[in-house]
Amino acid sequence: MMAGVPYLLLLFVAGRCLVPMDETDLFFNLRLGEIVLSTGHVPTENLLSFAHPTAPDINLAWLFQIVLALAYRAAGIPGTVLLKTGFVLGTWAILYRVAIRRGAHPAASALALALAAWSAEPRFVERPHLVTFLGLALLLAALERAEAGRPRLLWLLVPLGLLWANANSCFFLAPAILLLYAAGAWLDGALVASRRAALVALALVPLLFATPSGLACLIYIANHIRMPWLRPLQEYRRARWPLDGPFFFLVAGLGCAAIASLVFRKARGLIPLRVLFPLLALGVLGAFRIRFVAEFSMLAGPALAVAATRLLPRRRIVVWSAAALLLTLTAVPRAQAALAGARWLDIGLEADLLPEAAIAFVEQHGLRARLYNDLEVGSYLTWRGWPAFRVFQDPRINGYPESFHAVLRRTDLSREQWQHWLDGYSVDAALLTYPGVNPRGAWFDPEKWALVYRASDGLVFTRRLPERAALIAGLEIPLGFSYAPATGLLPSPLLQRPAQTTVPECEWQHRLGDLQRAAGDARAAMTAYQSALAASLGPCREPEWQETVRKASAALALQLGDPDKAASLLDGLTAPEARTNHGFALLALGSAALALADFDAALAALPNSDEACFGRGLALQALGRRAEAAAAFSELLARSPGHLSAPAAREHLRRLRGQ
Repeated sequence: MMAGVPYLLLLFVAGRCLVPMDETDLFFNLRLGEIVLSTGHVPTENLLSFAHPTAPDINLAWLFQIVLALAYRAAGIPGTVLLKTGFVLGTWAILYRVAIRRGAHPAASALALALAAWSAEPRFVERPHLVTFLGLALLLAALERAEAGRPRLLWLLVPLGLLWANANSCFFLAPAILLLYAAGAWLDGALVASRRAALVALALVPLLFATPSGLACLIYIANHIRMPWLRPLQEYRRARWPLDGPFFFLVAGLGCAAIASLVFRKARGLIPLRVLFPLLALGVLGAFRIRFVAEFSMLAGPALAVAATRLLPRRRIVVWSAAALLLTLTAVPRAQAALAGARWLDIGLEADLLPEAAIAFVEQHGLRARLYNDLEVGSYLTWRGWPAFRVFQDPRINGYPESFHAVLRRTDLSREQWQHWLDGYSVDAALLTYPGVNPRGAWFDPEKWALVYRASDGLVFTRRLPERAALIAGLEIPLGFSYAPATGLLPSPLLQRPAQTTVPECEWQHRLGDLQRAAGDARAAMTAYQSALAASLGPCREPEWQETVRKASAALALQLGDPDKAASLLDGLTAPEARTNHGFALLALGSAALALADFDAALAALPNSDEACFGRGLALQALGRRAEAAAAFSELLARSPGHLSAPAAREHLRRLRGQ
């Protein structure tokens, strides 16, 4: 069992990686990789944006982007997930060897590194920092080998560093960790190890600038620290409990080991300063910027494994317990997925990751050329449509000037300020994601912009341009928005039709009524429908339009307890739905025989109409035809036992049968 523990660890780690792809940054990395592959050079300007096409593009990940693009060419999205999994498994396999070389027990190593993987899991995504994961693991392994008198791998880090520096911006961690190690080794009395690590670190420093971006890499590195002030992003927030619980568990584990070592007087050599200094630095960095929690976890895992080994008994039961725990933690999520009817292994695209319907709408109606888009969706838009279309913005923060971010990080702009800013980029359409909380939805002035798409995945606005008059006339939604931090983005009906809209007044009132009816405001909807019928002009006099509004208005009249109005609105309409509601109105007015004729006519046209079947039963019951009424109710219940009217049908049937 001892020999199988590392494989169970890797199986557990693989389980955390082999999940649906949910990293939107993947797409701009794919696009840049394809550009490098097709052109043979690395872009130094922002080719993907129309807002700032000549802004410097500091790309320190072009080598990884090439590999990512090749993986996608070979196997699509699953290929990128497998590439990520390979990087992470390679990293954790090396970390396990590091822990063992430091003297950790296999079971303690597996459990500590499983906790480290849990802590790092939010960063198990298809992005360039995977190279830094593998690089840091190799760096730790090289230091352990050098301490054993085999420094070749440590010196090999210098040529490998050239690849690392061109594959991920976090290469700066390599010389930083080596210098911290050197300082700790010097204090530990390991002077040879200290000198060697310092020399390798100094040899790596020039490689920071050995990229197509040159000295600009310093700007990129500095933005890791200043990002919350430049543009608030989730990955640059501080660590918080319980959201980042595994990180705190790791810290607590190391803290407990330190306390226990003092209590049991095992402090000597438990965590040498050469190990402790880099660990503390990354711990502080991870606490203030959670994007570095993964790197901290990688250093913390072997350290915790060694500490646990020296403090806990080495018994066979520990090995069996570790194996059982890892196997359970790996198998249970897959079993739960299978029992829930999902695939036990899914490495495709995460469902609902992208606003596909909203993007399709934008493309179908020719709105992409000068489209404002939010940060997250910008990455996918760089992949979909380039070079025919460029994006307004994407998550490459360094590819846009600070003044650009200064506006986009605000939530308090006025409509006038927002309009002036968009005009500077000739924006004539907008796709807003997260429509429930996006403050920008309130900044589009209905007099200048028409809302033409609204769904759970986004909002689409278009400028009121002459060439879009037909689109606006056909699809404009009479809604405006307000925003407050406590309530999010709230819709409100536009009772006053915008002066520049191409939607006729009657149709505006019709759409307004539909919105208010959907929102549950029956009286306001009824008022709007009545206004629509009263203002019927031009296309609103078409019989089909008239019938639609009359049916909607009649349904509300029934809901509001006005059957007389409902009957008058539906007089003369022949559609099954209209005849059914007309029958219910007549029933309420006491005309059961005429109502039965309506229900029979509706069923003749639509034999499976549950509403008409229920109404027919009521009419027959009112006319004293009990057997026929019971048959109608029985037919409804046999066909649709879960229908809205089924409980009432059962009650009527019970009474008819004298039960």
